[in-house]
Amino acid sequence: MIQTICHLIASREHGGLEKHVADLSRWQAHNTGAHIAVIAHPRYLQTLDERIQFIPLNTDRSRHHPNLVWRLASLIRKGGYQIVHGHGSKSAQLMAAVQPYTETRQVITRHNVRHPRDKLASAFDARIAISHTTVANSKLEWNIIPNGVELSAPAANTVLPGLPSSDGPTLLVASRLIKARCVDQLITAMPLLPGTRLMVLGDGPEKEALQQLVSRLQLDNRVAFFAGNNTLADFMQAADLVIIPAAAESTPYTLLEALLHRTPVIASANGNAIDLLPPAYLLDDVEPIHIAEKIQATLRSTTLDTDFAPLFARAQQEFTLDSMARATWQVYTGLIA
Repeated sequence: MIQTICHLIASREHGGLEKHVADLSRWQAHNTGAHIAVIAHPRYLQTLDERIQFIPLNTDRSRHHPNLVWRLASLIRKGGYQIVHGHGSKSAQLMAAVQPYTETRQVITRHNVRHPRDKLASAFDARIAISHTTVANSKLEWNIIPNGVELSAPAANTVLPGLPSSDGPTLLVASRLIKARCVDQLITAMPLLPGTRLMVLGDGPEKEALQQLVSRLQLDNRVAFFAGNNTLADFMQAADLVIIPAAAESTPYTLLEALLHRTPVIASANGNAIDLLPPAYLLDDVEPIHIAEKIQATLRSTTLDTDFAPLFARAQQEFTLDSMARATWQVYTGLIA
């Protein structure tokens, strides 16, 4: 019987990997009888459920730092965890380093296509990957468990203040507003899409620059910005098409949420989007002209509904938090008699 699980995060970001751990640990704390702990840098405390035992550790130190390895080994021994589940490359490296000093079973999840490599990954009791693409370069056996989303229902009769009125199609981009997300390229494509309006949902250091870009392009009556703390479900309901212009090595959560909300989506032809979307809905580059052409073709498509119907059905079966968490728990039970 599984009684104690500990997750390890050793990254510096607040992205998909960290959301994955927060969601998975929360589900485990509420749906199993096990004690769930998370070892991570103190900055992650606010992202975790109150039922989680949070154990702070300065993981920003080098993975070669002897105090970091010693401290992690001590925390694992003290907790007496049956399973330690590491997420990402650095976590895997640290877990391998503490193997001589701990007796727990070890599980890793690979979130991107590069790390951890097979030489390191072969050292663990079980391996999980979020997609076949993620481990296409691996010769090892992996449990393929896609990321899952806890679906929230849109509020009834929601009115989105600030949304420009229009009878034309409505686009949505939901993203942290940083340069790497290429939201500026999408905005630059908007003059090529007359009659179309765009909702930009998110916050970040580029927000002011993006608002200035909208003004320069005289798009204030067609592009509206919304704070990132709004409920994504309300915007999915209002959108005809979701756009994910940035390349991503893993699976963008916005892509999963769009499919779960039965909203068609266009995404960059990178990472796991290639596994999920037909080629007609993949962006080959982020040039504004190409983005505009892809959006126009999608909105005019006579096969849009039939193309996405099987994707929506698959999402309901595979891309929920419950399905992801249950599949992960099954991996655990294979290790603990």
